[in-house]
Amino acid sequence: MGIDSPNIIERIKRIEERLDKIESRLSKIENRIGRFPGRPSPHPGPHPPGPPTPPPEPFKF
Repeated sequence: MGIDSPNIIERIKRIEERLDKIESRLSKIENRIGRFPGRPSPHPGPHPPGPPTPPPEPFKF
């Protein structure tokens, strides 16, 4: 049973078909998300560092 076995070739074809369906669904979702204003871009650049977090105030009675 070599790599050219018909079963393996059929399994690969089925996996490729499933991947095509998943990619199609993902592109539909990405297009839908892109319609909403104010959403971050799918490929944002590096974010600048924000202000330092102040230390917590001590507990007061």
